[in-house]
Parts: sequence; C-alpha cells; structure tokens
Amino acid sequence: MKKITKFFSALAFALPLTIQAQTVELTTMNWPPFYGDSLERGGFITAIVDEALEQAGYDSTIEFTAWQNALDVVKSGDKDAIVGGYYSEERAQEYYFSIPIYTVLAGLIKKPDFPLNNYDSFESLDQYNIAKIKATVIGESFDNFPFSNLKEYPEVKNAVKALDAGEVDLYADSLAVAKAAAEKEGVDGSQLQILLPPLEENDLYLLISKSIPNAEELRDAFNKGLISIQGSGRYDEILAEFNQQ
Repeated sequence: MKKITKFFSALAFALPLTIQAQTVELTTMNWPPFYGDSLERGGFITAIVDEALEQAGYDSTIEFTAWQNALDVVKSGDKDAIVGGYYSEERAQEYYFSIPIYTVLAGLIKKPDFPLNNYDSFESLDQYNIAKIKATVIGESFDNFPFSNLKEYPEVKNAVKALDAGEVDLYADSLAVAKAAAEKEGVDGSQLQILLPPLEENDLYLLISKSIPNAEELRDAFNKGLISIQGSGRYDEILAEFNQQ
C-alpha cells in the first residue's frame, strides 16, 4: 500500500498543475491588409482574435484557404470558427456570431477609365460586368439585387486581375483589400478607385460553427476576451502596431 501511495504521490507532482488550454481551430481567406498568410501574425484582425481568445483561456491556430472552403469546413465542424466574416441572416442559420471586431467600408471598385464616378441606382449599373468573391456577403441591398452580369471569383487576386484585364468593369469589395491584392500581383493599385457612393459599412465578426460542442460557450468566452482587451487598451495597441490608427 505504501508503495502504491508513493507512486501516486510522485505522479501527482509530475503532472501539470493546470489543464492544457483548448485549441480553437480558425480559418479564413487571404484578405490583406486585414488578414492573410503573408502578413505578420496573420494580419491585425487575426492578432486581435488570437489575443481575445488567449485572454479567454484558449489557444488558437489558423489556416488560410478559399472563402467558400472556409465556410464549408466551419459549417461542418471540421474547423471551429471563421475569422472576419460579415453578418447575414442566412449565415446566422449555420454560425454563431461574436460581437463586432472591426468595421470595413465596402464599395464598387473601378479603374480610372470607367465612364462613371457616381451612380444613383443599381439599375444604372446593371449593364456592366461586376465581380465579387464567391460566397461573400457585400451588403443587403447589393446582395438582394438581381444583377444580370455578376461574376464570382474564388479569391481576391482573381477578381483584381479580371478588373485589370477588362474582363469585369467593377469589383465589389474593400478598396484597401483590392489595392493590397493588386500590389502583390504586380498590378498598379494606385489606379483603383471607389465608385460613389460606397456600398456599405460592414462589421467583421468571428463566425463560430454551430456543429461543434460548446459553440455558444466559445462565442461568449471570445466576446468577454475581446471586451477585456478593448477595455485594457490592448486592442488599440494592436491597431497601432499594424498602423491602423
């Protein structure tokens, strides 16, 4: 009996004092300057998500992939959450949404030779070829309009190349994202402009799979972690580190 007691006493000292933190498996697309595999720490949105989860007691990993694939693997529960999605009622059927992480301005991006600088209705634009990323949400009014010539591309770089080559006339996205992709692909990003007025101001969220255990617990923990780093000033420090202020 003494030997057994000594064995378990020794084992107790050998074991870690705390339970290992759960690892949250994240995914998203490449969307510089907000997030991407070529950016330090995966970009400033990824850094915010990572630190909010850490504050809540979680570790995290991230995989960058095509947007449609990110939606699919999180919907199925193969990954836990998507970094940086917009809200839609359709998405809310499959994912829990965090509180907002950051706000992004979306618009219709054009080259200088496009014949319009302003528009007053989507009907006036329906004659043009418009690009968007497959399975993305742009804004309620844009998404609900039955555009005749809407083309979907798998990644930002494909849409930017199509815009530069004249395959499409307009591209619906963030101007900052389009310019970052253009620079990476050797396209002159300085020529890209927003057709006025812009489309929408959209909040970015963490989208948590409803197919994983404790999904609501993860959402609530992330929300508390995000509020904590906002309240401590760490959120603003991350933005400053990435020159976003």
